[in-house]
Amino acid sequence: MITVKGIRKSYGNKEILKGIDFEVKKGEIVSIIGRNGVGKTTLVDIICKLKKQDAGGVNYAFDEEKLYEYIGVQTQDSQFDERFKVREVCELWQDLYNGNCLDYKELAITLGLTEVMNQKVKTLSGGQKQKLSILIALIHEPECLILDELTIGLDAYSRGEIQKLIKKLNTEERRTVIMVSHYMEEVEAISDKVIVLKDGVIFCEGSPAEIIKKYNCKSLQDFAVNNLI
Repeated sequence: MITVKGIRKSYGNKEILKGIDFEVKKGEIVSIIGRNGVGKTTLVDIICKLKKQDAGGVNYAFDEEKLYEYIGVQTQDSQFDERFKVREVCELWQDLYNGNCLDYKELAITLGLTEVMNQKVKTLSGGQKQKLSILIALIHEPECLILDELTIGLDAYSRGEIQKLIKKLNTEERRTVIMVSHYMEEVEAISDKVIVLKDGVIFCEGSPAEIIKKYNCKSLQDFAVNNLI
């Protein structure tokens, strides 16, 4: 569905990505992991065309000119006009897609946002803003979800419920997912493939079970502690 070929990106004299190649197949959940500053967010921003690479490219199995009709994006720093009420943000996004969307009220129930729909965005907690960002990413039923730190700032219960939702969308509707996460238990629980970035290149890739077996680890958390230093 998405093929990344030879992506390079530098900031000043520092090359962050040094030639990244991988493929995401339709219906896969692919997680990108690595230490802070290794270029995970830069990479997904390039895939989403929020940043421009220095070299290489991204090929899509759909009309690139209509990218945001096919993908839904939740970023670490999603910004909403804090003067708007939550329901007004949802209605604005519905209008952007000409109403060809899921019922945001149903999504709000699923995400536990019903009670804050008439509150202004500025009154929301960090976790509630994160849930609103997820709602907006899902609202137009995209074929591919790109999620950067999906459950950061959420309590354990909310994290588990959202993981179940993403897995359900993948299993029942074959939604493709590209996910960045620092929660190794989350990655291990729902990913089909893991891409590990280190020193600007892909250190390894494979299913969670394959990586755990190859590096003789008890878990992905164990792998990360021992190999991503």
